[in-house]
Amino acid sequence: MRHLLCAAIALAILSSLSVIARAEVVVLRAISAFPVNLEFTKQFQKFIDRVNENGKGVVSIQLVGGPEVIPPQQQDTALRNGVFDIQMGPASYYNGTVPEADALFGATVDPVEARRNGATDLLNHIWRKKLNTEFIGWQSGNVPFYIYLVDKPKLAENGTLDLSGIQMRSTPAYREWFEVLGGNNVMLQTSDMFTALERGVVKGLGWPAISFTDIGVHKFLKYRVAPPVWQLDLVIMMNSAKWDGLSEEARNIISTAAIEHEKQSQKDFAAIAKRELKILQDAGVQTVEMPDPAMHRRIAHDLVWKRLEERDATNAAALKEKLYQD
Repeated sequence: MRHLLCAAIALAILSSLSVIARAEVVVLRAISAFPVNLEFTKQFQKFIDRVNENGKGVVSIQLVGGPEVIPPQQQDTALRNGVFDIQMGPASYYNGTVPEADALFGATVDPVEARRNGATDLLNHIWRKKLNTEFIGWQSGNVPFYIYLVDKPKLAENGTLDLSGIQMRSTPAYREWFEVLGGNNVMLQTSDMFTALERGVVKGLGWPAISFTDIGVHKFLKYRVAPPVWQLDLVIMMNSAKWDGLSEEARNIISTAAIEHEKQSQKDFAAIAKRELKILQDAGVQTVEMPDPAMHRRIAHDLVWKRLEERDATNAAALKEKLYQD
């Protein structure tokens, strides 16, 4: 009887310890600025899977959805307020709060170099101060932007692109650039792009070199303007209080996953861009090179860095030194 009692007590203790161990696993709720079918979110899911694989018994992340849960431009507020723990999306969506988001957009170095030269640490300091978030990682290095048009591009007298009178699907990231080139901005969510092009509401747009086939808008477009400019600014960030409350082990798991993800997503996006260019070409989209490529790029990049300096010059010079190589 004594042996049976001891065994029962031991079993109860082990069961209690098991419950405690399970309770200590931190489950983080994540949200994406993009629909789950877009490659941007698919890449984010790879980061989540990496954390979940390496963090078994310690920390895990659950993707709860995208824009259908909370509109993208409101997700940073929800994150700051602790409604969600982790968010992935364009930093340009909240550059009214964090003007330094433009530094990623105007960058010419990739995330690996940004981490090496201290730019990521500086960005994290800024994100924590202005957005109450930890800058976990930069998902989208070396993914550039192009202008895509329904009609053949026109040139101004100085050889620059002329968008005069053209309705361009736009976001805050493109607005000033399109204005400089003479275009009319039509601010639309990603989910509205297909219908807007189908109905002729817009005749062009700015978009990264990937995820056209996810949305299906390539069937309406005929021209791609080169060279590309800027760099996709997808950021993974986390509520700072939630980050600070994690164990050191959990933080290390997430940080290591972010470093690996920055390297791998860069390779993945390069392969995707190559594949999607073939799809565009097969759909009849022609690439039109600007007569002065350097001028085309300079107009776009100078505008971004000037905008940052005017909004908040505190970190502009330091960020430009680390992130921009003309």
